[in-house]
Amino acid sequence: MADEDDYPEPVNYELVVSRLAREIARDIVPLEDICERYKISEAQYQKIIKHPIFAQRLQEELDIWNASTPKAKAERIGAKTATLIEESLLEVFRLIHDRSVPMAGKVEALKWAGRMAGIGEKDVTGQTLGERVRFNIYIGDQKVSFEKDAETSKVIEGSSVLVDKDPL
Repeated sequence: MADEDDYPEPVNYELVVSRLAREIARDIVPLEDICERYKISEAQYQKIIKHPIFAQRLQEELDIWNASTPKAKAERIGAKTATLIEESLLEVFRLIHDRSVPMAGKVEALKWAGRMAGIGEKDVTGQTLGERVRFNIYIGDQKVSFEKDAETSKVIEGSSVLVDKDPL
């Protein structure tokens, strides 16, 4: 951890305490990285962990994180997976830009990154998201909707003109 002079006092103490408690309860990222992320010095950390609010927030976060309900398990898995993916992004970036890596590996890395970003992702019907266009037209209280496949649809070019029905 950095020196005390490197970090100012947290502006919103309760928010920092809550975030720190959550991160510690989840135990996904090393404590030193958590303190660096939130700009907490060793002295500030020692002060925070002795505060009764921190003890209460930590216990609350531990209860939530360690719950055995299906929802809690899914949230734990999701949070851990998201952290793993986030931490691997820099490595994937380096791989994609490394001239010594074969193009096939780069393409796979880009596909993976695209899936993580939701680009090229399939919906429940197997349709790639973004391949369909939905039109919603509102006329008064009525709504008319229709969808078209983007690949098979023709591009329609046009313009609209606003006509003022009540000119001065």
